Amino acid sequence: MKTPSTALAQSAPARGWSELADVDLLRTLVETERHRRRLGAAMVAAVAEAERRGLAADTGYRDTAELLSDLLRISASEARRRIEYAAPQVRSRSRKAWRALTAAS
Repeated sequence: MKTPSTALAQSAPARGWSELADVDLLRTLVETERHRRRLGAAMVAAVAEAERRGLAADTGYRDTAELLSDLLRISASEARRRIEYAAPQVRSRSRKAWRALTAAS
């Protein structure tokens, strides 16, 4: 069920913001931030899972950064930043394994 403030945050036109009562604007700020945080957490979890599954290789991409860059229309550096944030342990483990392999040869 949407509260009035949530509905305002999702549908208020830019020109309508000036018409909001102060209390409604404050509620909209809070509800919009809550929504943004939930979406952010969902994106982090989805990126981590895509990296964990190796989804990029399964779909023909070189790596997860290339997959995210193409799929989400973001820069390669932004894609790498999201991966490092979402799955730092996955990336660091793979680097350690690579270093161990190259040191052994």
